Amino acid sequence: MKSFDKIYGLVGKKLGHSFSKDYFTKKFSELNLNYSYQNIELDNISDIIPFVKENKNLKGFNVTVPYKEAIIPYLDYLDDTAKEIGAVNTVKVENGMLKGFNTDVIGFEELLKKTPGHQDTKSPSINEALILGSGGASKAVQYVLRKENIPYKIVSRGFKLGVRS
Repeated sequence: MKSFDKIYGLVGKKLGHSFSKDYFTKKFSELNLNYSYQNIELDNISDIIPFVKENKNLKGFNVTVPYKEAIIPYLDYLDDTAKEIGAVNTVKVENGMLKGFNTDVIGFEELLKKTPGHQDTKSPSINEALILGSGGASKAVQYVLRKENIPYKIVSRGFKLGVRS
């Protein structure tokens, strides 16, 4: 088995649909980096602790369904933005410590800036937003919309229509 200088990955429950492993494997190869990106399928998020201890070269991982919220109690540090959102999608492993962040916010902020009709002001021309889903990524979108003073509605399975005005 090949030894890697650094290991990164995606933590979730069922990851067969994810393109992350192929994407990062190709990217690491193109950059001539001796890194590995693995799908880390866990039946229970508590299994992350022994996984980190057993994999000393693990430097960080992305978090997906259903663990964006459930991972928080297992972290040694939580970024202020992730704390406010209540969801984590990126974990940095440093000296055995797990540090949680939410980079979904950055991605959605950048997308919103490129949305036709949206100006980077306190009074955007977007009148209202509809969020499909109520999980961890949805919480990041809600955070950005609140920051931009854009009213929104949430529609999700098992979640009554939520309205923020």
